[in-house]
Amino acid sequence: MKKAVAVTLAGIVLLSAGLFFPRPVAAHDVGHCYDDYDACRARAFNMDTTVFKMTLALTLCDIALGRCILGFGQQEV
Repeated sequence: MKKAVAVTLAGIVLLSAGLFFPRPVAAHDVGHCYDDYDACRARAFNMDTTVFKMTLALTLCDIALGRCILGFGQQEV
């Protein structure tokens, strides 16, 4: 019984990995992501605001970079 549960869970993990992992992004797309990231960080450092808001802006830049690299929100052409 334990083997059946282990095999079933392994199958579910492999199936979900195959279905839900994003497609790879081309190298030129990733370069565009880093260009946007550098511009975002420059704008965040040039903000005339508190440290908390600047830290929040930098965190949002990091999240946007991750989304861009993983290809979330991009439409297939």
